[in-house]
Amino acid sequence: MEVIIKAKVKPTEDKYKVKKAILNIFPKAKLNFVKGEDEFGKWEGVTKNVDKLKEILRRQAILDTARMVLEKGIIESSTKFYLNKQAAYVGAVNFDIDTHGGIFVKIVADKNEDIMKIIKDIAPRTKGGVIINEDELESEENVNNENNNTETEIKKE
Repeated sequence: MEVIIKAKVKPTEDKYKVKKAILNIFPKAKLNFVKGEDEFGKWEGVTKNVDKLKEILRRQAILDTARMVLEKGIIESSTKFYLNKQAAYVGAVNFDIDTHGGIFVKIVADKNEDIMKIIKDIAPRTKGGVIINEDELESEENVNNENNNTETEIKKE
């Protein structure tokens, strides 16, 4: 997996505060400042580490919202979304693009990876605020469906 990060720096922003916002969510990102034609520029970078993002999502108890956003952004073997710069600056996650354009994030699965497995790892489903094991849940649903089908067949006889 590779995480691609981009954030434009607007005229009213301090480029180092934008950098701090990114690093608060992706502390191991390797960032480069690319100067724009208009005197301003953008931060671009990559990382393979999403541990801090996962930690923040759990701390804020927004796993289901994160899962929905990540699934909505799926395109082939990647997903993309924006993070609010102001929230990120204080170490929080908010999936709303702020007036300054937000932080663009694209998570790309490697050839041997499944993007849904990556999403499940970052933002697992919850029930009553508790993380559930989706594989077990799917197995239970399959068993229940098989039992219901068997009961229906018995009633027909």
